[in-house]
Amino acid sequence: MVLKSKRIRNKKHKKSKTYKKRKINKRNKKYNLKGGFSLQSVINIPYSENLPESINTALAPIFEILPTFSKDLVYISFGSKLNERTLESEYLHPDYTYMNRVNAGYQMVPFFLCSNSAPRQHLLCDGRPCNVLNIVIDMFNGEEDIENSKRYLTESLTNKRELDESLETANITQYFVNITSVKDGIFQDMLSKGKNPYIADEHHIFLETLSDILCKKMRENGIIENNFMLCNYIKFKSPNSSEDKIGKKASETFASVMKENGYENSYYEWFGYFPMMLYNCIAPPKYITIFKTLFNSGTLMKDNIKNQMKILDITKSEFKNPKHLDLFKHIIPIKNTHFSDNPPTGYGEDRKNNFCYSVYDLIRE
Repeated sequence: MVLKSKRIRNKKHKKSKTYKKRKINKRNKKYNLKGGFSLQSVINIPYSENLPESINTALAPIFEILPTFSKDLVYISFGSKLNERTLESEYLHPDYTYMNRVNAGYQMVPFFLCSNSAPRQHLLCDGRPCNVLNIVIDMFNGEEDIENSKRYLTESLTNKRELDESLETANITQYFVNITSVKDGIFQDMLSKGKNPYIADEHHIFLETLSDILCKKMRENGIIENNFMLCNYIKFKSPNSSEDKIGKKASETFASVMKENGYENSYYEWFGYFPMMLYNCIAPPKYITIFKTLFNSGTLMKDNIKNQMKILDITKSEFKNPKHLDLFKHIIPIKNTHFSDNPPTGYGEDRKNNFCYSVYDLIRE
């Protein structure tokens, strides 16, 4: 995946040839990850009747170092692990079918967390480059599943087919938090009580308890709203009724907890698989609803854009109604293969957080 260079931005045929050439020359090659991670560690939360105690005990290593991040960035993702490596053709633009890598690596570590990205060079923490506490929370099926996610994460941040150089992660302290034991325990408990174990409210009560404990620890350690992001990646491609209920309930749970703890503007969700133009983007949930409505009605863009990299090279003339442009101030890209470039219009003064510029800042005249 290689973006158009500035000198060939408007030369369609030359651009396509360049993409293909780089695809062939860089196949199966990667850079070394710059600096490695400051720390990578795994935590398993065990199931017990006293879940708050179990959560607090298991997450003690994180809470012990949290004071050192009081002036830095904290990024927490739910549901971001690697589940599959490639996207089916139905989700791809016909001219860019080789852009089929899933973005799980960037869900776990968005480009803007890395120290050599433009946002980290420009948006400082207390007048200095930001360190990052990165917490990946998911259901991992053992150590191999965690190692697969780690490998894919490294592959994503060092992929020569997409990047001109490796991203740098020495500023990132990363924890993988495995909640499989708790989910399995709830499942078995619900079965013994004759409840439907797949959609039992107890699953969401656990997510509520876990996210509430995390938020309260952030608040206790003085982590401000602009420096904290909790992102929900729990999405399904073609959800059945049970999956649809799970997704909606998870969204409502996180949104409620974040609001109650004074972090309403720190809560983001992934757009998922529609529209694919925003596949590599996150936003507050209310704006995701607005965008999906506009795309479904055909009132946003002049063309139905399937190209997931389009947001990095979009112009104002492509919008049907100029008033919709401001909505993009609420959307943040998690992947930018030209990660060291500052946005063409600069960093908006009304920026919503200290993590990254918005897609609005990338829109050209």
